[in-house]
Amino acid sequence: MLSSIIAATDGSAHAQNAQKLAIDMAVKYGAKITFVHVLTHDHPSEELKRMVSVEHLSGTKEKTHTAIPLIMEERYAFSRPDTSEARVIVVLGERILKSAKDSAKKAGIKDVAVEIRSGDYANCILEAADKAGADLIILGRRGLSTLKGFVTGSVSHKVSQRASCSVMTVR
Repeated sequence: MLSSIIAATDGSAHAQNAQKLAIDMAVKYGAKITFVHVLTHDHPSEELKRMVSVEHLSGTKEKTHTAIPLIMEERYAFSRPDTSEARVIVVLGERILKSAKDSAKKAGIKDVAVEIRSGDYANCILEAADKAGADLIILGRRGLSTLKGFVTGSVSHKVSQRASCSVMTVR
């Protein structure tokens, strides 16, 4: 039986498929679901740049005042956190999580949490899973990384190898 699910999401197609599956499983088992988004710490991918363009966020001055917990490592993910690019990445993360939470609530899940984290992608997902006492982590096989998963030690591989609970990767 599942009581707590972590769904890692970065807005990619694989992550959206993982999100849908996580919601379906949470509904089926009456589980709590926590959506986790780890802020990108490299240059934004082409897919992320398209999202920025579509969302008209490229010059945003918008301050982020949401109830989404932002867990940052001492070493901030950006060399200059006051840059427009950094603000856009945080705003997109918040929007990705808001969309995920809204979808889960619409599906009837009562216990939904969201977290934005910064740091090593796999470590952040694993830390969130430990914190939530997760029975299952669901994540996309590939995300928005510009490396397209060709590097040994991809996020999904690291998470599946090091997790203390079951891990499901989704295409």
